[in-house]
Amino acid sequence: MYQSKRSSNVQVSQLPANHYRLVVSLFFGAFLLLMLSVANASSGAQQELLSFMDETKVLEPAANKESYMSHADQMLDQQRFGQALSYYTKVIRMDRDHDDAFLGRSIAYSGIGRIEESIADLNVFILRNPDHSMAHVYRGVRYMSQGHVEYAEENLLKAIRLNPRNAQAYDDLGVLYAQQGEIQVALKYFGQTLRIDPYNEMAYHNLSIAYFLLEDNEKALIAANRAIRLMPESRDTYILKAQILDALGEAEEAAKVRNYAQYLTEESWTESVSVN
Repeated sequence: MYQSKRSSNVQVSQLPANHYRLVVSLFFGAFLLLMLSVANASSGAQQELLSFMDETKVLEPAANKESYMSHADQMLDQQRFGQALSYYTKVIRMDRDHDDAFLGRSIAYSGIGRIEESIADLNVFILRNPDHSMAHVYRGVRYMSQGHVEYAEENLLKAIRLNPRNAQAYDDLGVLYAQQGEIQVALKYFGQTLRIDPYNEMAYHNLSIAYFLLEDNEKALIAANRAIRLMPESRDTYILKAQILDALGEAEEAAKVRNYAQYLTEESWTESVSVN
């Protein structure tokens, strides 16, 4: 699926924040390959909200801004978005000028499917930090998840103008154009992503889907194999590879790959707060 992930990057969508860069990927992949379900995403958001309500299971940090912020970042890293939201909000109540708390809370909001609130926090952050390239990427991907193509494109292009080596911005632009059926344009952006970051596993995954849509299955398979070498536990990419093998008439090998994929854990992709 078209994606965007976190590790030390991160991304956004109508799906919980754990589907951003991979969010974008998962969003597009779900549309193209019918592998993901919005119902499952909604269920995940509901579970996260339930977790958020169960605050008694989390030890309360010392009541100061630094401790709350540290705890919020920790919860975000663990994809405990509801609890991260709670602690970022406490920081903001103590310090309305804490930009990092607004940025972190925007990711937490998106993680539980509250995209409008996420965009609102990003608006505050970008107003104060207009040259932050990744913040424009985050906002662009959120607009993409809502179907606001022009706003998404505007933000992603702005991110590139601010930082011409922002690989994630190129990757997400590729996803945006692919969603509009402009696959050749998408290929250009995925290629630029890989020129900047040759080890970007999501770009290879997305490139594979683009070639698959063009029925260039040999190139699609090459890209899928490269993605798998970089993320050998990627269930989504194995499923994609199985579909490509089916298209190539290699049904037996496709069955083996699909069988292996069922034992892998479904990926959960999210964003991280970038420094530029």
